[in-house]
Amino acid sequence: MSMPAPYPAEPFCIHRSVNTQESRHRRVIAIEALLVLLGCSLIFLGVFGAFRRCCTNRAFTLFGLAAYTISFTGVGYTLGLIQNATFCKELFPLGAVFLLMVLGGADSYTLHSLEDAERWKSFNIQMFGKCFMIGWAIGTYTPSSNLLLYLLLLLFVKVDHRVRALMSASKDVMQKNYISLANYMKTEHQSSDSNQVDPSSLRGYKYFVRETKETKDHLWFLPAYSRQQPLFFEGEAPEYGISLRMTDDVITVEKVWNCRGRLLSARGGDPDGKLKDLCLSFSLFKLICLRFAGYSLPQEAHDKLWSLIQHSLLSEVNDYERVFRVIEVELAFLFDLFYTNFSVTPSPRHIISEVLQLVGLLAFSLAIISSYQKSQNESTRSTADALVTFFMMIAILGIESVQFGIRWCQRNRIAEKVIEIMCGIKLRKPWVRQLQQYSLLEKCSYHPPKLIYNSLTAAYIDQGRDGQQEIAPTKLSKEVMKAIARSLMNNGTRNLENGRASLRRNNVFDQLSWACNLESTTHVIMVWHIATSIYEHEQRGGTTTLSKYLAYLVAFAPRLLPNHPYRSEYIFGRVVKEARELFEGSSLLMDERIQKLNALDNEQYGKTIVGQGAWLGRQLSIEATDDEHIWTILADFWAEMMLYVAPSNDMGAHAKYLSTGGEFVTHVWVLLSHAGIMRSPDGSEQHDDPERY
Repeated sequence: MSMPAPYPAEPFCIHRSVNTQESRHRRVIAIEALLVLLGCSLIFLGVFGAFRRCCTNRAFTLFGLAAYTISFTGVGYTLGLIQNATFCKELFPLGAVFLLMVLGGADSYTLHSLEDAERWKSFNIQMFGKCFMIGWAIGTYTPSSNLLLYLLLLLFVKVDHRVRALMSASKDVMQKNYISLANYMKTEHQSSDSNQVDPSSLRGYKYFVRETKETKDHLWFLPAYSRQQPLFFEGEAPEYGISLRMTDDVITVEKVWNCRGRLLSARGGDPDGKLKDLCLSFSLFKLICLRFAGYSLPQEAHDKLWSLIQHSLLSEVNDYERVFRVIEVELAFLFDLFYTNFSVTPSPRHIISEVLQLVGLLAFSLAIISSYQKSQNESTRSTADALVTFFMMIAILGIESVQFGIRWCQRNRIAEKVIEIMCGIKLRKPWVRQLQQYSLLEKCSYHPPKLIYNSLTAAYIDQGRDGQQEIAPTKLSKEVMKAIARSLMNNGTRNLENGRASLRRNNVFDQLSWACNLESTTHVIMVWHIATSIYEHEQRGGTTTLSKYLAYLVAFAPRLLPNHPYRSEYIFGRVVKEARELFEGSSLLMDERIQKLNALDNEQYGKTIVGQGAWLGRQLSIEATDDEHIWTILADFWAEMMLYVAPSNDMGAHAKYLSTGGEFVTHVWVLLSHAGIMRSPDGSEQHDDPERY
């Protein structure tokens, strides 16, 4: 006798079907949420990436890194989630293509750091591997779709454009790209008679701007390039030097200054000469790229550049500001080369290819929208699915249309008018012109919060240290630029000193030179910073912008200083400890702290860096004739010290800070690099070189 089943079979099947439908619904929601999240990260990278070189906010930098990382790790996970969901046949092709667009379409945030550029081969393999897997999966789902096959080709083109941008920033490719320019620059200063060179009109300055024929794609393959375009030619045996052939197709700075076109004329679209300076910045940008590629210029070429800087750019008529404006734009070009796709200009065949891509993408969009409209009418798709689909299509079409419009304008006949309009719109400056500030006497008691800086977060963010807290930044003033320009013009030799020349000019060398002959440059900066802070507080006047900026470099950017960064960090930590021990038990008021510094006896002055700073502050009051004389001594010293610390062989450090808003010391470094001005090999520098390099 058979026993009846406790539960009927049909309700069980219905219950399992309901669970399966709920599971599918949850997975669809998860997939759509990930697609929206990655789309938002793309929008953030596109917007923030364009402003990254003039944004010093660390929170935005951290968010940018997070979005950049999510774009890579989220793609693989979401693709696997979509592919395993066999019920997402309609969603997979569009979702897969959209995810690859995230990786290949954010032109303004191509890479986060230069280390990413050196891994471009690995990135290339990963991206093309993803494209192959997507193509295989799309063929499995929809083997008869010709539009999807075309879209797969579109992905390869987008990935190739992204990889070419990464390649252009790698040192190996830069060396190949700039070998001919380096050889040309070694002989450029010899091409014109010295009597025919005029820095004011740039006559005789045949510095390369660009070629009128688009040949950059062939520059990476030099033999093929030489056969197709005569601009570059191989030298004779045994040198075989590849160099630039000066033809009518080559645009130089001299030709730009002699141009009589409406856009570049003083009576037309360039009355103040800023468009010509834009071309000069682009030409000088190529020269600074030679340093990153490992090439150097002969001293004669630096002398010619120094003549241009001295007699034209460092002009008192322009209030010494013109040279810094030219360098700002130059570093903007350098930023685009390293961190964006904007520096990769497509050739004519790529323009035609992108027209076909845009037309095909529009056709694909119409097909997808029609398909989803049909599914919606049949009630097989939800409204949320349609919204996600439209969001993805709008994002893809918007990005592709804007990028195509920018590249098309570069070659159209109306480009001249477009350039004039764009240059007339002042949306944002190439650099924020902001100097970060730090005051040891104000912030030595600072403790970093343990909730943020601890052993658990050490693997993810840089740890804060005692006393390491910035004060409010300040704008780069014309007075600071003028002081640095005058200090550079007053430099009688081609080697910079760490403030001693300024002491000679102010007749206090014998009394105060001991403060320039300390163990390291970091010692000198901190001693003079303490003395300047004391006098600033007592006199309630003057400007100490550069004093606090150089102290900021010691505390937050030691890689940009002559000493080894680890030693600078160690010295900074010891100075903070000295100050905390001296001010222990005192309030945070500066009056009480200054009184403790002034109360030190003669034995305490020489034992610590803080004591040496206090003694220097007392000497300034004794040796100077009046308050104005003291401020002149301090202003001249800090301007010369700013020049002294700028020369550097650590180009990677300057490129690193360029991606997070940039530092003023990088602008001075570029100026001195063009002029070939280095630090003096004697004095305190003898302690720096063995440790630094």
